[in-house]
Amino acid sequence: MRRVHRWVLFVVFVLVLIVGALSSLAVTTVRSSYPQTSGEISISGLDAPVRVVRNSYGVADIYASNADDLFEAQGYVQAQERFWEMDFRRHITAGRLSELFGPSQLQTDEVIRTMGWRRVAQQEVAELSPTSRGYLDAYSDGVNAYLRTHKASTISLEYNVLGLTGLNYQPEEWSAVDSVSWLKAMAWDLSANKDQEIERALLTPKYGAAEVAELFPDYAGSEYGAGGRDQPIVGQGTVKGGAFDPDPAGGSARPAPLTSPQLHDASGELEQTARDIDSIPALVGDGGADLGVGSNSWVVSGSRTTTGKAILSNDPHLATSIPSVFEQMGLHCTTITPQCPYDVSGYTFSGMPGVVIGHNEQISWGLTTSYADVEDLYLEQVRGNEVRVGDSWQPLTVRTEEIKIKGEAPHKITIRQSRHGPLLSDVDDQYARVGRQAGVSYAVALAWTALRPGRTMEAIFGLDKATNFQQFRNAAKLLAAPSQNLLYADRSGNIGYQLPGEIPIRGKGDGSMPVPGWDSSYDWKGMIKFDELPYSYNPPDGYLVAANQPIIKNYPYPLSDGESYGWRSQELVDRITHAGKISPATAESFFYDDKVPYADALLPGLLDVKITDPWVAQGQQVLRAWNGHSDANSAGAAFFYIVMRDLLQKTFDDQLPADLQPSSGDTWYAVLAELMKKPDDPWWDDTRTKGVKETRDDIITSAIYQARKDITALRSQDPSGWSWGSLHTITLKHQAFGDVSPISRLFNRGDYPAPGGPAVVDALSFDDRTSFAVTNGPTMRMLINWADVDDSRWINQSGNSGHAFDKNYDDQLPLWATNKTLPFRFTRAAVAKNAADTLTLRPSS
Repeated sequence: MRRVHRWVLFVVFVLVLIVGALSSLAVTTVRSSYPQTSGEISISGLDAPVRVVRNSYGVADIYASNADDLFEAQGYVQAQERFWEMDFRRHITAGRLSELFGPSQLQTDEVIRTMGWRRVAQQEVAELSPTSRGYLDAYSDGVNAYLRTHKASTISLEYNVLGLTGLNYQPEEWSAVDSVSWLKAMAWDLSANKDQEIERALLTPKYGAAEVAELFPDYAGSEYGAGGRDQPIVGQGTVKGGAFDPDPAGGSARPAPLTSPQLHDASGELEQTARDIDSIPALVGDGGADLGVGSNSWVVSGSRTTTGKAILSNDPHLATSIPSVFEQMGLHCTTITPQCPYDVSGYTFSGMPGVVIGHNEQISWGLTTSYADVEDLYLEQVRGNEVRVGDSWQPLTVRTEEIKIKGEAPHKITIRQSRHGPLLSDVDDQYARVGRQAGVSYAVALAWTALRPGRTMEAIFGLDKATNFQQFRNAAKLLAAPSQNLLYADRSGNIGYQLPGEIPIRGKGDGSMPVPGWDSSYDWKGMIKFDELPYSYNPPDGYLVAANQPIIKNYPYPLSDGESYGWRSQELVDRITHAGKISPATAESFFYDDKVPYADALLPGLLDVKITDPWVAQGQQVLRAWNGHSDANSAGAAFFYIVMRDLLQKTFDDQLPADLQPSSGDTWYAVLAELMKKPDDPWWDDTRTKGVKETRDDIITSAIYQARKDITALRSQDPSGWSWGSLHTITLKHQAFGDVSPISRLFNRGDYPAPGGPAVVDALSFDDRTSFAVTNGPTMRMLINWADVDDSRWINQSGNSGHAFDKNYDDQLPLWATNKTLPFRFTRAAVAKNAADTLTLRPSS
């Protein structure tokens, strides 16, 4: 035993030395990559000097005398702060992760190459206006000016970590295509209908359409959906005479396009497509509305505020990560002219010029996911490299691409495409071989609006310089993908909403299920015209809420799918309408609303069952005393969410396959809320107990018993030791190395107790199939106060820097995790007063 003990001590000692060496490497190496934030730097391409003013949190406000210099300076500054993130993103969007990380990323690369994100981005860049293309090229010049003076080892710590794996790497120059490609990643992660299409298709042959429909509760007519007490974003309206009109009318039906035998025969291809989709990293979020990708945004007019001026708030719910998805920045022309019209601050994407969410001198805007249904899966019949169209066969488009792999020979893939889109099911070699055989087989094609060249990059520039609602709408008209809810408020007190994006008009079908590709009646017939898309301007109620709920009732086209069931949006509506006059401080408090709105629908069923075991009844009593809020100290919230996890597992694990098992979230709470009304519904029955038919109360009782055991194992036997924040914690993980131990210790930050939960306004979601740790949440919070823009508020999830150990890497995380914000300074005087460093970029000789 003494020898074993000494050996353990020796191993621990060695591990401590390794971790210490890594930490020493990190500190030494990272310091060499810290950005220069004061003094002067000469870079080529500038026409005049540019000032970069940073505050103590590393937020840069850039002042330039012309637009090209402004965007070149933005490229330089973002490369200083976050080039690793930029480079990592372009490797994802180009299907080149295997070059950095080896064969483990091959399937991801194959899927993205099959969709052709970068190929589409190349087409988009070619269609941009000369002015926009010039801005992108100027931005690239700034990035490349930084790269020319830095080796990979002095750019960021991550490159040194890769060097330890034997990778000899120097980043290539940045290009306009690299910037535009990121829009494809955003569009992919901010749409989720493809997942629901596959789930419906795989379950329908086994359980039938009626039973499967219970797993996707209809919004219309539901107590929890837009047909009940919850309000859609736009109260009413329809399309008349080629334009949106506020009078309600119309509707649409849901046909069943494929038979159960056809879906059964194609189940292998559908399952492979699901695996392909899952192989893509969660770039900005993990799943759809059900797992927490979404956002809150709301605007109130001056008639509802203490200041008499409008207030706009926004907090996008995306994947937690470090660095945060967003980088804070201000872009200012020193003199506003038609040639240099930018005076804008807000949140940017590193690698892309412009401000994505924020405000300028006259207007402000926020974004939330619309869940517009812009993807359809087509089941194709293929024979060799031909695809069936009606009664004839047409050739597939076929191309070959080569993927470089670190440490291995290059890998070639064959990519096939039908008239609907790329065949995703081909990514698996088995299905690709079947498709090339002489016999007829199935394949799954993806039709997606983001694979059509668009001008979304120009929409960003347009929003940044818009000065009124009409110019705001003109800019939104160019936003093709991702489709987003755009909320608006301006200095004059106006508020508004616009749904932009390319949204298909279908022939047959409504986008809820895969459809037969050989039947042209299911083809898209075009896109909904922008003038027909819903909008609102100065509604009489004086407020608008866009929190991923359905957009509008009775619209003539199928518009969206997979939205939130309105838990968050209705809570925000209630807060706004019951608050009286709203001050900026009251508006900020809405961000932190931790009421669990679905508890009202679910708790009665948990409390009505009779528990005879006093030890288990003790847990039920905690629920009885619970106030329905999910603050970090709440024992009731802790036990409630464990019961929800166990209730879902006991209800569905006997019938649903492992890869479709539910996780606590928006949709599944709606499913349970509806099933609570049906005590003898077949879903409650445990099909493994032959000769016994379980009811709702049987399963609820079993779940409460299990939850009492689970919380005792996780926390303590005594309920006084239960707290939600001890289970529900925030640790921000690095996208590349966040799960690679012990390297992750260099990059990850946190372990803070967290309030909130899925479908709560303070939407800190989790995947309870693994743990209650936060995976998605408000990646930033922003409140624009038009009574005094310098009294606006904002916070980033982690910090503005992408350099581990830099003081601005995680300095906003403690504030964000404890419901605090920072002043959002905008005017030149306010920025100067809060300056910590000033850097001058000068034209090189």
